[in-house]
Amino acid sequence: MTDAAAINSPTSPSVMLTFSDDRKVATITLGSPDERAITLTPSRLSSFKRALQEVKAAGVKGLVIRAPSIDSFCVGADISLIQSVTEAGEGAALAAEGQEAYDMLEDLPCVTVAAIGGPCVGGGCEMVLACRYRIISDAPSSSIGLPETKLGILPGFGGTYRMPRVVGLPKALDIILAGKTLKAQQAYKASLVDELVSSENLFARAEEIARGTKRPKRKKVPLVDRVLSSNPLGRSIVKNQAKKALLKQTKGFYPAPVSALEVTVAGLGRGRKSGLAVEAEELGKLIITPESKSLVHLFFLTEAAKGLGKGARKEVADLHALVIGAGTMGAGIAGSLAKSNHQVIVKDTSDAGLQRGKDHFTKELGKLRYLSSFERAAISNRIDWLQFASPTMGRTGVVIEAVFEDMNLKKKIFADIAGRVRPDSILATNTSSLSVTEMATAVSNPERFIGMHFFNPVEKMPLVEIIRGEKTSEATIAKVAALTTEIGKFPIVVRDVPGFLINRILIPYLNEAVYLLMEGHSIEEIDRAALAFGMPMGPIRLLDEVGLDVAAHVSKIMVDGYGDRMAVPDFAHKLVALDRKGRKNNAGFYTYQGKESVPWNGLAEALGLPQKPAKRLSQGEIADRLVLHLVNEAMKCLNDGVAGDDRELAKKQIDLGTVMGIGFPPFRGGVIYHAEKEGLDSIRERLIRLEAEYGVRYRPF
Repeated sequence: MTDAAAINSPTSPSVMLTFSDDRKVATITLGSPDERAITLTPSRLSSFKRALQEVKAAGVKGLVIRAPSIDSFCVGADISLIQSVTEAGEGAALAAEGQEAYDMLEDLPCVTVAAIGGPCVGGGCEMVLACRYRIISDAPSSSIGLPETKLGILPGFGGTYRMPRVVGLPKALDIILAGKTLKAQQAYKASLVDELVSSENLFARAEEIARGTKRPKRKKVPLVDRVLSSNPLGRSIVKNQAKKALLKQTKGFYPAPVSALEVTVAGLGRGRKSGLAVEAEELGKLIITPESKSLVHLFFLTEAAKGLGKGARKEVADLHALVIGAGTMGAGIAGSLAKSNHQVIVKDTSDAGLQRGKDHFTKELGKLRYLSSFERAAISNRIDWLQFASPTMGRTGVVIEAVFEDMNLKKKIFADIAGRVRPDSILATNTSSLSVTEMATAVSNPERFIGMHFFNPVEKMPLVEIIRGEKTSEATIAKVAALTTEIGKFPIVVRDVPGFLINRILIPYLNEAVYLLMEGHSIEEIDRAALAFGMPMGPIRLLDEVGLDVAAHVSKIMVDGYGDRMAVPDFAHKLVALDRKGRKNNAGFYTYQGKESVPWNGLAEALGLPQKPAKRLSQGEIADRLVLHLVNEAMKCLNDGVAGDDRELAKKQIDLGTVMGIGFPPFRGGVIYHAEKEGLDSIRERLIRLEAEYGVRYRPF
């Protein structure tokens, strides 16, 4: 290529425009090779438009749009812009700028080809939708989608208008409303891209298409989807079905998906100018909502968490792992490691235990529909399931123990395994409640000992609590944080206190549900109040999911650690004695039959509950009593330095942890973020009033 021209701006890395020797093909390269993630700032969009003007003036036969490397196309608009917008008109104007650029791209008289390698999301995806052809590399890092609703907005650079025209309305809504990002194979199957190519051939293939010497065989949108998209009746049917499912899923807490549904469907009946104007207007309204600001806050928290242990990534890239315990947790941890290219040994004491672990792993792996049979086999082959110690354990760089909560058993396991693995191997316990510092006394070099608390189910829960013992080294923390991010989880680093961070915040909330039950409020009333606040499930149902035997064990640890304010009526032991352990044996506060459940009709008699409360509380009052415990304990953790001494960083860890580990509503931004928006003085006054009425458990932070 010759005639390279960097179209620069003072505040953005260059957009590079080049022409082939015969000047028949132009190439626009987004950004520079040293950028970790290529974003679309206003200045970059201006540079992009100037490049398009030059391409049009040059009269080329074709244009290729690419990134400097094969593993980073474009991650869309700079998210900090979303955070900074405070006026609807400002948001709409930003959308209009992007729309104008992509209209120019769509209107070019030449063949336009997007060569996609790595992430192509948000504004990056909207850019390639304006191209005539889209080809994508088959690398694992390649993906494409529109995640905007996860930030509380909708695609604003033409995505709601162009996506249904490319893939049909049903698939477009599936992507837009859920904020989905598709892997390369999924994108091809959905007709979102025209061709899958190898990374090595991506750019050469794009130039062939731009020259017109090759043309991709475009995958057709299914006939039914074309029919549903092309007429008002079909669009109405799709819209009604989507809206029903959407309201069931979001429960009305998230305005962006509902708005995106209306705009996307309406856009198919409008011309481009009108459709894009409505899209820009709606984005302007959404971008200033509290829900969007909360979700953007969470986005930055997740990005910050990914940076933990960054300097140790190379050290953990090829670690061999040993997981001790083939139960649900151990099998889930092993699967997460194997999917991230780690060789794993899973050790258990019986063939039956190993078989259960294998079955669990195989079932969960089968749910990942985007994997090919070859990829499934490769992941499975990375795990060895062993009953007895093996010389291959000597290669282990990280041990993760995942047996049941028994301090003596765990100490015995680590005392034995420490001598079988490398002397520099990380030793991690998946305990949810036991002291990491005490456990570390079982090994001779406790600086490599750490807590690595995964949440159940491992396959779905995105958080890992990293617990530093008194002698855990900073190097060990960095390596475990790096490993956590490598397997696709978000790490938070906390101190070794009873309950650590997440369970310490959660237990008072669960306890209060039991107190409300003991006052005569029904299971349904209590759980409905939590759901109305935005929690994913009620606290009574959550106790069943945790397991009432586990709850009893953790409750004792919390009372021993924090005294009477963590005490709760002895409900768990009574129910366990009646063989009602919760979801694990389909009998707890609820009785379960398959996916169905009903409150147990023998509960009142078993626990001696009153027929009705002496003081009837509204749904809002019940929710307030529950949620104030989350806020109060989170603030106490903040003041105690449980999430670190840097107060601002600790707030962020607590917010991320409560959303990812407890299920605190994402649209509220995390417990501390929510509390500060509500007003800490107001919350403290409410706690003081409740302490006077209900006792020490409400003593404010």
